[in-house]
Amino acid sequence: MMKHSRQLRWMLATLLALALVAGACGTPGGETNEVATADLSEVMPDGLFEALENVANPPVAPTPAPTPAEVQPDEPVQELVPAQADSEGETELSEEELLRMRDEAFVDFSRCIRDEGFPDFPDIDSSQIVDQASFLRAMQEAGVSFTQPGLAPALQTCASVFSELIALAPQQDTNVQQVEREENAVAFSKCMRDQGLDEFPDPDFAQYPNTGFPGQGDGSGGSGLPDDVQTALRVCLPVFGGAEPNEAAVAQAETPTPSTPAATTATQSATSTQSATSTQTATSTQLPAPRTDSVTTPSASTSIPERILRDTEEINTAEVVRRDLIDTEEFSGTLGFGDPEPLYTNTSGIVTGLLPREGEVLDVGATLFEVNSYPVVLLRGERPMYRPFQSQMEDGPDVTQLEQALADMQIPGWEDMTVNENFTPVTEDVVQEWQNRLGVDETGIIDMGFVVFIEEPFRISSVNVTVGQQLGPQAAAFSITGQYQEIVSNIDPGDAEIVNEMDEVDVELPDGRVSPGIVSEVARVAKRLPNAQTGGLADPTIEVIIILLDEEASARFDAAPVNWTITKQVTPDALVVPASALIATVTGGFAVEVVENGSTTLVPVEVGTFVDAFVQIVEGDLEVGDLVRIP
Repeated sequence: MMKHSRQLRWMLATLLALALVAGACGTPGGETNEVATADLSEVMPDGLFEALENVANPPVAPTPAPTPAEVQPDEPVQELVPAQADSEGETELSEEELLRMRDEAFVDFSRCIRDEGFPDFPDIDSSQIVDQASFLRAMQEAGVSFTQPGLAPALQTCASVFSELIALAPQQDTNVQQVEREENAVAFSKCMRDQGLDEFPDPDFAQYPNTGFPGQGDGSGGSGLPDDVQTALRVCLPVFGGAEPNEAAVAQAETPTPSTPAATTATQSATSTQSATSTQTATSTQLPAPRTDSVTTPSASTSIPERILRDTEEINTAEVVRRDLIDTEEFSGTLGFGDPEPLYTNTSGIVTGLLPREGEVLDVGATLFEVNSYPVVLLRGERPMYRPFQSQMEDGPDVTQLEQALADMQIPGWEDMTVNENFTPVTEDVVQEWQNRLGVDETGIIDMGFVVFIEEPFRISSVNVTVGQQLGPQAAAFSITGQYQEIVSNIDPGDAEIVNEMDEVDVELPDGRVSPGIVSEVARVAKRLPNAQTGGLADPTIEVIIILLDEEASARFDAAPVNWTITKQVTPDALVVPASALIATVTGGFAVEVVENGSTTLVPVEVGTFVDAFVQIVEGDLEVGDLVRIP
């Protein structure tokens, strides 16, 4: 009686374990003796495994049911109903096209899993996948550990890549499939009895239509079963998938192995399987997309192995180097001569000639233009002319300015002239000498508007008069700018702290050349400039003025948009890797994969400065010359 009770208990436990692995049975030729404990039917879309089988083994037209005359009296008639073609008239794909679609779907599937936070999920060899069992086996052989937390939701999310394959795969008669399942289940029960489990029952599809056996079980996967029952399961599970019994499992069971917790066994199996397959040629040479997803760094409490075996000949790598990291900030600006300003000469008369050219630079002593056949001359000074210069005029600072300008030009007699506010006979004599040099009447009198005082050379931006035009005293005959080009840039006030007067900058010109410059002015007051699009005022900005140190570099451009960069920070002799090599971790840190001896090691690192496409490694087991994986 006790023996019978024990048999009932292990039989029930076996059936519960079977329910967990019903979809994970082996395929012909399998060598692993591990009992899989994952049911992919819960996370994969309906129809996927049937589609995979039909792609690998296209169904043939079913044999027509025998006519009544051919039916034997005691023989039941099994009527097979062929699958109906799509009424929409979709184009039927060839077997080769379907196989290619299957392989591409598995590449996309693996890439999706990596993007879902499992960056080490391998590419799956889909060439032998025909059903759920071979799907599971292919993932196990690639090193997938089903004990990783969160893997099941990722599998379910990424299963959508198979939707097109399911839709386009040839359909097989559902009656035939059910018959095959029932036959396989009956053969499985017979196999279990052949292994010495005499009371193992036949399947009951009336009560359990999916597999013929009860359960989902408690998730133990049969780990608590007696050794002979576990051995029988390993031998007979391939039969459940339509394959031959795995007789090798009997011999493997006779070799004692130390017991190991289930989670550890799964991890070790995945690792050993990786070792066995690491030298195989990868199914796809496509590299996974760059990773920014969170992953778990290797530690004693995680299921991600620190050592990851790969076909390292097919991955991109970069060398760890030491170099100066120069962190810069780029701004936009406008190259030009500044905003034009009107030049008032206070001259009255008819413009008779000697007009300057636009873009011409004029300095002290030059003739600006000619009015009434008399030259209008530029002299040094900051005070505009507001009265004629002549003998017996009232004293004033404008006289001092005139005398200083004549002395600067060393007009004959200037040594005897006292520079003060008094227009003396000596001053009159020096003015006559200057008029003689100009080739005009030596009157000793300078009429109103025929001298223009300037502080520095200027550039003619525009000429606003023509020869023969009547010129009034308030007319702005010219628009002028400074003689040197400058870059005007309006930056965000938050960036003003990194820009200071006399800072060196690099200016990229429209032709691609880079020319050095220097910051000449940084405004201390933020202003709102007009917004041309809205008609209102834009956000506040700080005006920055930059002068080019090489005047000739931009000589061909009167005005142009430019970009300029300023150095924010320099990190000398930094240990550097490409930023794309970083793998984000769930703890908020980073790691890199160091490639060595045909495998990669996941190495946690602490990062410092990010500059362009590179990052400083502050802490971590890295040395110059190490190779890191670039996803």
